[in-house]
Amino acid sequence: METRTEPRQRRSRDKYERVLAAAAALLEEMPYEMIGTRLIANRADVSVGTLYRFFVDKQAIVDALAQHWLDRLVEVMDEQLAELPPDPVALIDRLIDAYTLFWRAEPGFRKAWSWVSVEPGAAHSNDVQLIDRLHAALTSHYGIPDEPALGPRLELAIGVAEHLLNLAFKQDPHGDPEVLAELKILLARYLGLA
Repeated sequence: METRTEPRQRRSRDKYERVLAAAAALLEEMPYEMIGTRLIANRADVSVGTLYRFFVDKQAIVDALAQHWLDRLVEVMDEQLAELPPDPVALIDRLIDAYTLFWRAEPGFRKAWSWVSVEPGAAHSNDVQLIDRLHAALTSHYGIPDEPALGPRLELAIGVAEHLLNLAFKQDPHGDPEVLAELKILLARYLGLA
């Protein structure tokens, strides 16, 4: 992600966030190719010069937005792990439900996530954070054995979940309920929880 300057002051951070929010809203409404920096700046109610103070181009805005989404995915996990349900199958159900809500509600995410390019290092770092959090909950709270195979299984489970969420939302803006239900069953069985 190439950002010209990281906003430090509150007013600058506000403008930076407005640019990201405007880009997300526009991605929800129209194809990427039709969106320009002037349109984003206009929607964000900032000057084009202000936009260019933070971002070198439209792609840099989308890259920053992708990082924002990666951060939010970790926050969603943390919110669900704050108070754990009584059994691990209920945790998997809760996580899928939470990510389903995220896919429905996060502006631009559903329409852009399937094609947005994320730096491999950033995507891997995000996956590691999700895996580590889920691993800790399963082993320390639910007593799932901390076997060497658990880490790779969680990594594969995260990848499968992302793929099936993409599939669930490909044609249905609310997520195909059958795919989402199968995802819950698949993950619980694959992880040996059911």
